[in-house]
Amino acid sequence: MIFFLTTKRHDYTIRKCLRTEGRELTSQVQPLCYGRLFLRRHFTPGTYIFSDLERLSESDLVRAQHVWDCLARDPRCRLLNHPQRTWRRFQLLRTLHEQDINQFNVYRLADDPRPARFPVFIRGENDHKGPQSELLYSQDELDSARIRLIRARGTCDGTIVTEFCDVADTNSVYRKYSAFRIGERLLPRHLFFSKSWSVKSWELLDHELLEEERRYVDENPHREELNAIFDLAHIDFGRVDYGIVDGNVQVWEINTNPMLPVDYGGGGPLREALHQSFNRRFIDAMRAIDGKRGDDTEFIAADRAAVPWWGAVGIPYRSLMRRLPGRVRNRAA
Repeated sequence: MIFFLTTKRHDYTIRKCLRTEGRELTSQVQPLCYGRLFLRRHFTPGTYIFSDLERLSESDLVRAQHVWDCLARDPRCRLLNHPQRTWRRFQLLRTLHEQDINQFNVYRLADDPRPARFPVFIRGENDHKGPQSELLYSQDELDSARIRLIRARGTCDGTIVTEFCDVADTNSVYRKYSAFRIGERLLPRHLFFSKSWSVKSWELLDHELLEEERRYVDENPHREELNAIFDLAHIDFGRVDYGIVDGNVQVWEINTNPMLPVDYGGGGPLREALHQSFNRRFIDAMRAIDGKRGDDTEFIAADRAAVPWWGAVGIPYRSLMRRLPGRVRNRAA
């Protein structure tokens, strides 16, 4: 059994998949939100995918680490994406720049940065909603955008400034490559083409471009570079989004809870064939990480002393006590 761990608000990625393109996996994959995981008194042996880590609070990351440690002691368990070692967006992009893999750098907006090059744009550090600003072409424009954000929200914490990585070709077409890592397998997902610098989905569906996408999915041309980057980031399951500049991979993010196969539609027969090809590879890769490791009827006990139950859903103890009826509160005290 594979347990796919997410935050409650973002479990649609796996649930939609299991209702549509991934329905073959319904007997092998069980969605499980972290809140319920932290309340469990015992765990079932199996494969656990720790996704959505960037959306967990620091206290929940500690709880996830505790669960990992409990499971890691049992040889029947396979664990993907260590809660503390897996890199989030800022650490990933800053390190890739420092190691001369990415040409562009990133900065935290709260640090009042002075980027080395422009244009830049603002985005959330831990969300997947895309840019929060247009391209900003000077320090004055960045400073003004920072002030507007603070006035609107009261803070600019949780936002980063990213130097723009121009991947447009001579015809002003932007390409966004995406590939999954599932255990030991690297699966090209899609190649989107757009006239916009912020590429979120397919826009251009010319026959020549779709043929280029087909070659990308079939040939997996960046396997070696991407595997090295996933290894560097300690990510066993996720989807990398990237571009190519002068033949070199430029990583934009690795999402540990990406949108899994669903029926997007669009693109005609050639794109439908690409969907089906990836879906088959995805299902095979998921089945490959569902290792059979002996008897799964003997549960793994959780160490409740290490993680108090009242913190399991992110509710501070004092706050919880105020919500209880008086007689129960007095008894608990």
